[in-house]
Amino acid sequence: MIVKTIHEITNMMHATLHGDIDDTKKIHGVVIDSRQVTKDVLYVPIIGQRVDGHTFAKQTIEDGALISLWQKDHVPYPDFPVILVDDTLQAMQDLSKAYLDELHPLVIGVTGSNGKTSCKDMLYSIFSQEKKTQKTQGNRNSEIGLPLTIFDFDEDIEVAILEMGMENKGEITQLTSIAQPDISVITSIGSAHMENLGGKLQIAQAKCEILEGTKENGLFLYNYESKEIQEVLCTLDTENKKIVSFGQGGDVSITSDIEYDKEGIVFNCNILDTPVHLRAFGDFQAMNALPCIYIAKACHLKEESILNGLKDLEMTKMRTQLISVKNAYILDDTYKSNPESAKAAIDTLMELPANKHIAILSDMLDLGSEEKQLHYDVGVYAKEKGVDELYCTGPLSKETADGFNGKWYETKDEIYEACKPLLEKDCIIMIKGSRAMKMDTLVDAFRGKNNE
Repeated sequence: MIVKTIHEITNMMHATLHGDIDDTKKIHGVVIDSRQVTKDVLYVPIIGQRVDGHTFAKQTIEDGALISLWQKDHVPYPDFPVILVDDTLQAMQDLSKAYLDELHPLVIGVTGSNGKTSCKDMLYSIFSQEKKTQKTQGNRNSEIGLPLTIFDFDEDIEVAILEMGMENKGEITQLTSIAQPDISVITSIGSAHMENLGGKLQIAQAKCEILEGTKENGLFLYNYESKEIQEVLCTLDTENKKIVSFGQGGDVSITSDIEYDKEGIVFNCNILDTPVHLRAFGDFQAMNALPCIYIAKACHLKEESILNGLKDLEMTKMRTQLISVKNAYILDDTYKSNPESAKAAIDTLMELPANKHIAILSDMLDLGSEEKQLHYDVGVYAKEKGVDELYCTGPLSKETADGFNGKWYETKDEIYEACKPLLEKDCIIMIKGSRAMKMDTLVDAFRGKNNE
């Protein structure tokens, strides 16, 4: 983590020290949540819509924080030492950028409507075979989360893998101004955030900000099957970047059928001599692995390291995680959902061997004016693919149930009671919904009730 003197961080932020304190003392880490204060951290009071972190600054010092930032427009200044800045969020971002510049690792930035976390996990697993590698933890991929991720990096880091999320245009630009990636990836373009941006082309334009923010002579990889990305690329200056496509028809592609077992999937890639055993489920996960394979080879990693990294992959929880419960399996894909990822999860479900394939789906959010039709279409898709039973919850998922002629329930508890007998059978139950629907609690119910 970041360990710097007060004098050093004040200079890194071009800030001013206020109050009487020994500026040779060192901070050990940065926090924005007053409840997470530990000894000698730097506290950054973020001004939110409902809460102003300055309210808790004094308490953080009493709880062990070494010093706090303080926004200059908050007067009078406190009677304890602070570092005065024009804007606390901007100052935190400036500090993280200066710290990352000092560490100077290889920076790989990853974004996409679907697959960015899986791609990040794969890159981490591969590069960790040979180099000191660190990655974004959890969902800390925003204007606040990215700096906090960087502050956790150690001084001997060699490779930094940074996930970059967005909801609106300009947000990726802000993140790349901090991270300045050497290599960047767009995994996919989907329907997520259509309510904010209007359509897939606008989403692609916002995602392609990662290309514009990639260093000169850097490497950029994109999903060749996204027509929207190809359309945007035609409008951008790519002369000083190396552009590589992946997917069907791209520079990096899958050259075999994808085989499934209870451990993951197996496939061939056109730039490897040996089949890939990937510890993940879904054809889309094979697609997510393609840019990782290319990047590793471009960075001169051994093929053995690439294969071992994918074979031993530890995925972030709630992303196509197969869990044994009694005589059944739960396919936990509950972190988020949109039409593309829901259909991909259905495809994955149907590839896994079982006597019965069951889907439990909840609402997909932020889809804009077409949300009802998009939910209905997922139900139709599940029917066409041969899903045996569909259970739905959430107001919008009534449409999904109608598209399938499936069952809709008011609560997750009702679904649990309806599906509990299925755990005694040879079946796979796939569970998915937008993060706000908290479908992971249903997974916990199936697992927890089994352990009681």
